[in-house]
Amino acid sequence: MGTLWTPEGEHNVPPADAPGPTDAPTGPGPADGDPLRAAAAALGVDLDALDEEDRAQLRAELEEMVRVRREVSATPAAEMLTNHLMRFFDLVTIYLEAEPPAFSEAATVIEAYRSVLEGVGSRLGEHEPLLQEALGQLQMLFVQVKDATDKAAPDS
Repeated sequence: MGTLWTPEGEHNVPPADAPGPTDAPTGPGPADGDPLRAAAAALGVDLDALDEEDRAQLRAELEEMVRVRREVSATPAAEMLTNHLMRFFDLVTIYLEAEPPAFSEAATVIEAYRSVLEGVGSRLGEHEPLLQEALGQLQMLFVQVKDATDKAAPDS
């Protein structure tokens, strides 16, 4: 038995090849236009093996997923990328605040940030100057933490 992650937690899901209560089909297949059945099949979930409560929960989770996807698709890419790059910013600070600082990890994230910014910079519109400034802050913070760490380390 596998699991399906949802915001409400993990849910047990029987394997796709597990025998159902009967060998006969119990409802319309994905080709019959049932979006819940089609979505369940795409996830490898045997809809017929779920009780009504689990089906209702799966339906609600799929509807929420569709709502979120529609919302995201209506958001300009520049805003989405800005949001993700600011998460990169946060990730770098987390690595640099670790004890000891995770310099290699922080450098990897800074390089990813820089690469995205360099690759799409002007298409980020009004967000580009803020993101350029944030990159400079990250690079400066990296150097400051590295210098402080090196000075605090006993000479070998």
